[in-house]
Amino acid sequence: MRLELARMRAAPGCVFKLSGEEEIPSVEWWGEELALEGAVKVQASAFFQEERVFVTLEVSGRVHRRCSRCLAETVEAFHHRDFLEVPVEGAGAYLEMRPLVESGVRLALNPRPLCRPDCKGICPTCGADLNREEHRPGCEATLPQLDPRLAKLKELLG
Repeated sequence: MRLELARMRAAPGCVFKLSGEEEIPSVEWWGEELALEGAVKVQASAFFQEERVFVTLEVSGRVHRRCSRCLAETVEAFHHRDFLEVPVEGAGAYLEMRPLVESGVRLALNPRPLCRPDCKGICPTCGADLNREEHRPGCEATLPQLDPRLAKLKELLG
């Protein structure tokens, strides 16, 4: 997907619309390679002004992620709309949209995805997935814990 700069330069200020799908198999996000489900839907409108292209970009699709609490596989829908200013002085005949679309996908991603809103996560002590099982026998998380800030008070009250 790309915009033809010669046509845009010939008509500064005129809005050019672009819509379609961009095949992006995966995106790199914080050192993790995330697989996209199907093509990314793209809608864009752009105009040329003083060696810059101003783009309104809207991306949507689905991405495979891991839940931030229990690490279960989940598929998350994303949608993002952005307004970009792209300098094109000395650029070739076309403005490639793929890098802009990939950036839009990264901006749309939830930093803490959940498999479901009430996900209980993994016990930090025994490692049990609390969505599927109870704490394991002998887990210290099930024992009543005294707040360390109140330990001296308990000592005094004996």
